[in-house]
Amino acid sequence: MIELFSNLEFVITLGVFLLAACAVGIIGWLERRPRTSLTPRLIPTTPILLIFAFIGILALVHMANMYGIHTGNRTRY
Repeated sequence: MIELFSNLEFVITLGVFLLAACAVGIIGWLERRPRTSLTPRLIPTTPILLIFAFIGILALVHMANMYGIHTGNRTRY
């Protein structure tokens, strides 16, 4: 595990994952707040939430692959 943190690609992927996780948390919190008025928001939060969640899942799969866990389709001969 120590070797992974010396790998720059892993550190960048970990940063992207943490950034996406924080963005999903903040946007999820913004969506769950009670509304004070019925005016629509200027920024649609649901598509942004889904995009950041997808980026986070991709970063998590990439980190798992760098750790040595094989993800995806395995061909058996």
